[in-house]
Amino acid sequence: MNSIVKKLIVAILFFCATSASWGHVSANVYESDGNTPFDNRDIMVGTRLVIVLDSNVGAGEMGWYNDLALTEDNINLGVLLGRDINEATYDYKGSHLPPAGDETAFAMDWEETGIDGISFFADPTSYAGRWFIVDYNATAVGNCTVEFYEDFSPDPNRDISFVQVPTRDFNKDTIVNFGDFAVFASYWQKTNCGAPGWCEGADLNTSSKVDSNDLALFVDYWLEKTWYP
Repeated sequence: MNSIVKKLIVAILFFCATSASWGHVSANVYESDGNTPFDNRDIMVGTRLVIVLDSNVGAGEMGWYNDLALTEDNINLGVLLGRDINEATYDYKGSHLPPAGDETAFAMDWEETGIDGISFFADPTSYAGRWFIVDYNATAVGNCTVEFYEDFSPDPNRDISFVQVPTRDFNKDTIVNFGDFAVFASYWQKTNCGAPGWCEGADLNTSSKVDSNDLALFVDYWLEKTWYP
């Protein structure tokens, strides 16, 4: 049985088992600690952020359902990661926080051609608060949009967008520090940088040379951490 069929069957069973009010659910973005609000800055490839779904009311008698999804070209720019997947049921138990309910609340990963998403179910026992948490990883340079769907809507109710720039973590040791500066310094004043490597990434503005403009772009992310899914 493919993932989208599983998703629909679970959703139908969930709603048939319950009976309908909808609270306001927000999707808020935080730094990787899950507590510091994201400031909408440009993020490096490798940056991890946290998306939290929370509600100002309970889900009501019918429960609540929504999706976060990456579609089309956005699939190549980022990854949505649920936590602690149960391989037998495809449930992300670690994504389910206590306010989402204590009976059948869960998150479920799914994908089909041109779309990769996570569905979230809050059951009738849910109450106001943080319902679900999911990680977002930037994987490529570009403008990435995460779509938020509510109530089985065929179109997104709102979008979350990220501007993603080249990594400064040149040696991929998960932090921008002196190791990366050593890589950068080894190409200082070098010309004739070009695609695809751009002097191991040191030519951050892809101007074909490594100069003070690239240094300014590098230090903006000093000591930032990265993750690679």
